[in-house]
Formats: sequence, C-alpha cells, structure tokens
Amino acid sequence: MTNSSDDLRLWDAVADNYAATVPGPADSFYRRIHGFLWSRLGSIADLDVLDLGCGHGWLAEQMRQAGARVTGIDGSEALLAAARTRYPEIDFQHHDLTLGLPGPGRYDRVVAHMVLMDIPVLDQLLTDVAAALRDGGVFVFSILHPAFFSQNIVDEGPCGERYRKVTGYLEHETRWIESFGGHRHYHRPLSWYAEQLTAHGLVITGIHEPPSLPHNDIPVSEWTDYQKWFSTVPTMLAMSCIPANQAMPPRG
Repeated sequence: MTNSSDDLRLWDAVADNYAATVPGPADSFYRRIHGFLWSRLGSIADLDVLDLGCGHGWLAEQMRQAGARVTGIDGSEALLAAARTRYPEIDFQHHDLTLGLPGPGRYDRVVAHMVLMDIPVLDQLLTDVAAALRDGGVFVFSILHPAFFSQNIVDEGPCGERYRKVTGYLEHETRWIESFGGHRHYHRPLSWYAEQLTAHGLVITGIHEPPSLPHNDIPVSEWTDYQKWFSTVPTMLAMSCIPANQAMPPRG
C-alpha cells in the first residue's frame, strides 16, 4: 500500500503548477459536470457545504458565492496555502483524507471534485461522509472515468477509425500520471465504487458520463474532427448519493 504521506508530498511539490493548470470554472473537467453538479446540489444558500479535497479552493469559492457556508479540507499544505491566500473568507482545514474526516462536523452537501481516484484508501472517508450528511443531504463526486481514462488512443486504425484501446480494466492498479508534474492515480473499476458506496451507507441516485471537451472553451461548430470524436468517449464521470437511511421507505 502506498504511504499517503508520500502522495501528499508529491501534491505539495506540484501545487503551484496544478493551481496554474486548473484555473477554476474555465477548466474543461468542471465545464463537463457543471450542469449535473449544480442540479444535484440545488440551492445551497444558507447550507453547510464541505468541499472534500478542495485543492486551491476555487470550487469552494464558487459555492460560497452561491450563499453556502463552506468548509474546505485537503491533505496538501501547499494547495491550502494558496486557497487561504485567495479566499480568506472560507474555513480551510488540513487533513489526510485517507484517515476520513477530521471531526464530527455535519453538512447538507459534500462535494469531492476530481479527488477520490487520487486517494489510496477510501473506506473511512466514505463511512465518515455518510455519517456527516444531515437529513436531506447529498454527496456529489467526480472522478476520472475508470474505463476510458489513460487508455491508449488508436488514431486511424486499420479501417481508418479512432478508438480507445481498453486493457486491464478490472485489475486495481497504481498508475503514475504525468499531469501537473507527476502524481499517483489509483485505478479501480466502476463496480468497485458502486459496491464501496453501498457498503459504507450511501445510495447512488445519479450517474453522469459527460462528453470529453476541448481544453479551451470553444463553440462546437469550431471543433476539429478529432475533437468531435474525442467528445464521444467520456474520460470522467460523476455520481450523486444520499445516505442509505434516507432512501429507506417508512415503516407501517
């Protein structure tokens, strides 16, 4: 098992590059799930919201501007330093997420955008998220798509087609990702996520597989043929969940 402290050291080392590369709402991954995310969050004015794996804080700020009382938690001190400088009105806390949540806080919404696949152990975290949600609470998260992300692109195959060559999908793997300067990615199949959510007291209420978008926000009419094909294979997905006790029908 990879030591989480080593993962956090890597994130501290690439924090400046990550913050510069992921500019906030203009980021293509956020643009892909914007509609799904906010439809599941609903109105968050006067609600308590946890941004889990908040990084340099830009999404926490989006939710604060929507009227929420936001707490951000991350394991990288360097990313949190950037978040605190940019968004001083938000409560940012340092904590290793492999250990779960840092305290007994209660929340109306919990959001984890593009973070769970970078955490080596999720058992305690999922248990704590389910316990931390109030009645009516919702957990929304996004991850890199287990089936298609990092699978090789075959461009102009034998019959002139393009496709992603999916191999080794069911095996759990630790993969090295060069993005932002290098970090570890923990590959698990989609069924594993579904089983773990259920085992830790959560019920899936929605799954979203958005089209992959170009890095720059340009009109569809200006997409190249490659970008049009690229959009047909999702490289991320999002899920919404509620605590299992909210999904049970009343007795009697």
